[in-house]
Amino acid sequence: MRTVSGLEAASKRMVSGDLSGAIRLDNRDELGQIVAAFNEIASALVSSSAYRQAIVDSAADGIVTTDETGVLISFNPAAEQIFGFTADAIIGKKIDALVPAASALLQTLSAESKMRVEQREAAGNRKDGTQFPLDLAITHAQVGERKLFIALMRDITERKRALVELQLAKDAAEQANDAKGTFLANVSHELRTPLTSVLGFARIIQKRLDEIILPRVALDDRKVERAVNQVRDNLGIILSEGERLTALINNVLDLAKIEAGKVEWHMRPLLMQDVIKQATAATSSLFEARAIKLNVDVQSDLPETLGDHDRLVQVVINLISNAFKFTEQGSVTCRATRDDGAIRVSVIDSGIGIAPSDYGKVFEQFVQVGDTLTNKPMGTGLGLPICKQIVEHHGGKIWVESEIGKGSTFAFTLPITASALETATRELHVPTINVNALVSQLKAHITSATATQSAEARTILVVDDDASIRELLRQELEAQGYRVRQARDGREALAEVKRARPDLIILDVMMPELSGFDVAAVLRNDPETLTIPIVILSVMQDKERGYRLGVDRYFTKPMDTQVLVHEIGALLAQGASHKKVLVVDEDAATVKTLADALQSQGYTVTAAYTGNEGIERAVAEQPDLVIARSVLSEKHNLVKTLRFDKNLEKIFFLLFE
Repeated sequence: MRTVSGLEAASKRMVSGDLSGAIRLDNRDELGQIVAAFNEIASALVSSSAYRQAIVDSAADGIVTTDETGVLISFNPAAEQIFGFTADAIIGKKIDALVPAASALLQTLSAESKMRVEQREAAGNRKDGTQFPLDLAITHAQVGERKLFIALMRDITERKRALVELQLAKDAAEQANDAKGTFLANVSHELRTPLTSVLGFARIIQKRLDEIILPRVALDDRKVERAVNQVRDNLGIILSEGERLTALINNVLDLAKIEAGKVEWHMRPLLMQDVIKQATAATSSLFEARAIKLNVDVQSDLPETLGDHDRLVQVVINLISNAFKFTEQGSVTCRATRDDGAIRVSVIDSGIGIAPSDYGKVFEQFVQVGDTLTNKPMGTGLGLPICKQIVEHHGGKIWVESEIGKGSTFAFTLPITASALETATRELHVPTINVNALVSQLKAHITSATATQSAEARTILVVDDDASIRELLRQELEAQGYRVRQARDGREALAEVKRARPDLIILDVMMPELSGFDVAAVLRNDPETLTIPIVILSVMQDKERGYRLGVDRYFTKPMDTQVLVHEIGALLAQGASHKKVLVVDEDAATVKTLADALQSQGYTVTAAYTGNEGIERAVAEQPDLVIARSVLSEKHNLVKTLRFDKNLEKIFFLLFE
């Protein structure tokens, strides 16, 4: 009986958590076997409990347990280190003394029957009175009749400090980027404007020498002949080096703006066929000079994709130009195919090739792998990094496949995303005006319109805050027989236009008080100045905004002034800007009223009475201006269809209601 009573006592001690002491075994009968089994169970429990305790004691996070009232029952070594209290000193006290927010969590969990975890960031109190941030996770467990709470705590002071330091570093980097952006904008203006003057005046000198001075110089004397040739060569060096410097400045600013997120991306639906056609046309002259063939292989049924047309043309031009540089004989092929859910463009050459170890270097800034393969400078080392940035902005990827002596293939992909196309092809917002007000303004202008001046007396207003640019353009234009007036800023320009209407205006954009864009907007919203051709010449690369305002040409400094003079002549030869007008409305009376008012001012007017007819006529006749009823335009998506789908980007729209 003593064995039975011992077994009963040991069982009660085990229930209370006391696993110490085995029962003495006096015999090996059936009851003795039960006692032996009991002792084995108790020994296993002791081992298991010690194992669990070892895990808790060695944990890096603080682990504590409390009863339902929040009184601490256990406190592991990590908790001692975190809070600064010993287990003996803190057990028996409320958890609120350590973590004030814990009591609210205990109350929430007390009402829960299912086990779950409450987790939050809280403030902890150390023994020395200091507070610190911690991550707190509390759960509960039912042990017999008792409900216990287990809390896991982690000191996150260092993490918080690191986050603060990271944020400070991020803020500093953003400020540095902003400062860099401002600096680059200033540098862009400060470098490009004088560079325009240097190149422009050098070309004038070259032209005067070739056309006027040198033909009158006697070349019998060898010294004179040598001097003449030297002057020619030196001028050629000035121009070629100036153009190389221009390319370098453009590349550096391009890359910096892309990295700083300062580029204005004009994402539109486009066809890669059109991009490649423009890029190959731009590079065709390179291949005419050497016995290298440029092949174009474009899959005929490529779908539309979303992208910045001009930037993608820039990528393809760069890849073709690079292929040409490193190909002495053979061919260069530009290929476009559909590749699963993307469009793949490849430029393949039969040139010197690239070692696999150099694949990664070709897309690094200022690295020129070609320099190790040839003895001539091959550019700035920025073209391919810019291509990489552009392609990745479009959600694509770019890579190279090559082998020394066997040519190279540079390829990139662009994703085809239907949802993005749908978003981008929504009707563009074009301001609407009242038709009666439009007709009234047009009729009022009829009485004040003056006769067109003769071609010999064409007047051009040059607007730029840089005196050297104004002087450069004055010399170029007066040499062509134009009269030139000048204005130093936007306000002076508007005053000059009001005083005497010019035949054409050349506008800078970055000017004090009133920008060139502001001036263009004022001129295009006044029927009396609506027909004046406007040419923008600026360091700012924002053609879309200019064309949206209705300017006729947009050039970026520095540029060849001969090209500018040619475009000016073409514009003036066409007569007034927006000479061809398409009027679209279902109401025949409105069409006639507008047509009469416009024709009386010298416009050539075409009428369309439905949206579909308007689209057909616009494509066929390429008008400068489309005047349409806003409801009809919205119904047939006129603006989007003509500007994007039909590639009539330079059309100026007036919508009336």
